[in-house]
Amino acid sequence: MAEAFEIRRRTSLYLLLAIVCFVLAAGFGWLAFDRSDLILGAPAAGLVLIGLVHLLGLRDARTPLFVADDHGVRMRAREGWVGLLWSEMGEIKVERRAGIRHDPRVKVVSHDGTKFYTSPLGLATTVSPGEAEVQLARRRSAAAY
Repeated sequence: MAEAFEIRRRTSLYLLLAIVCFVLAAGFGWLAFDRSDLILGAPAAGLVLIGLVHLLGLRDARTPLFVADDHGVRMRAREGWVGLLWSEMGEIKVERRAGIRHDPRVKVVSHDGTKFYTSPLGLATTVSPGEAEVQLARRRSAAAY
């Protein structure tokens, strides 16, 4: 039995972004205090909120976003976790970056084609699109039963 393929968050990136936000917020806060200008407090508050959002990404960093093994795939979805056996999937593919607005992702379509699920790839995750294509093709062909 092969080791499971997992897509996880890149925790170092989330931590770095949170730290940068907090440092910038402190700078804006100091500037607002030093100049007695309350308007400069607004960017400080906004950056603190953005930093907190990035810290929330660290909260469940140990939990993978996507897992593929010999039996099928499990992934995080809005309603919790979704699991599909290889025989229950109509299609699984890696979609590359499309323009500036659509990041790369793994797309899984149910056998009847009525539902699809996606999992992110790229800079914010530990897996590149090329690596995902190779790993998924290896597991899908090995589980073709």
